Amino acid sequence: MKAPAELVDAIAEAISALDGLEPEPSITGGLPWPGRNTAIDFIAGTIEIRVVATALPLPALLDRLSEAVRPLLADTAWADATIRMVVTRLAASAFETASP
Repeated sequence: MKAPAELVDAIAEAISALDGLEPEPSITGGLPWPGRNTAIDFIAGTIEIRVVATALPLPALLDRLSEAVRPLLADTAWADATIRMVVTRLAASAFETASP
């Protein structure tokens, strides 16, 4: 089942609204693809969200992402889906903003 574009866009906006995370850009033919929808996949009861972390600590950032995404899934076919968050890269800037 493919997710509606509006849901994908809402999740992408939720990622972008959080300080410390960015949607993972797609690489096509060696060039970055600006489409943020490529960071989100809906597969067999699981939503995979790929992000770049620009801050630390990761557990707190991923908790905030889960809290932002879960309400978006309410009243959809994906309401009970597992949310899998994959940090594909850790930006060097994350070490500049890390808490002691």
